[in-house]
Amino acid sequence: MRKWQWISYLFIPLVLLLRITFTWICLKAGSFITDRFTETSFWKIAIQAEIVFAFGAVAGLFYTEFFVDVETLEQLSVNPFSLQVFVSDSVPKWSLYFFNTLNIFEFGYVFVLAYLIAEEAKSKVLPSLKFVASTYLPGLALWVLLVSYLSVVFQP
Repeated sequence: MRKWQWISYLFIPLVLLLRITFTWICLKAGSFITDRFTETSFWKIAIQAEIVFAFGAVAGLFYTEFFVDVETLEQLSVNPFSLQVFVSDSVPKWSLYFFNTLNIFEFGYVFVLAYLIAEEAKSKVLPSLKFVASTYLPGLALWVLLVSYLSVVFQP
């Protein structure tokens, strides 16, 4: 069993690539109405914006290390900076992913995406924020719905 543990490390770059691709697809789908961006600029923006989630992972690690006495694996699945912390006992189990997605770093990611798009387009941040709100956020909502549906189907 231990000799196969290294395979789990191969999933880290795969998950990171999938997350960047998801953001790229959302932004590219929205860019059909504007021709200001190239495909490579969206890749660059998506990769640069991922730093927000890296900071979130490090912050969550430090918070868990110094402030939480971990007794179960379920405690590790809770993002300490999300709404799940406040509602985990009062909502159905299938909706926990939705509340875990609503966190400080997800909001930060949206604003960093908007800022990077504004820099790339040489425009103001507000139109870029509207662009992100109309492209990335609907894609995120569809993703959350898919994960919630799968959690209902496979974990009744």
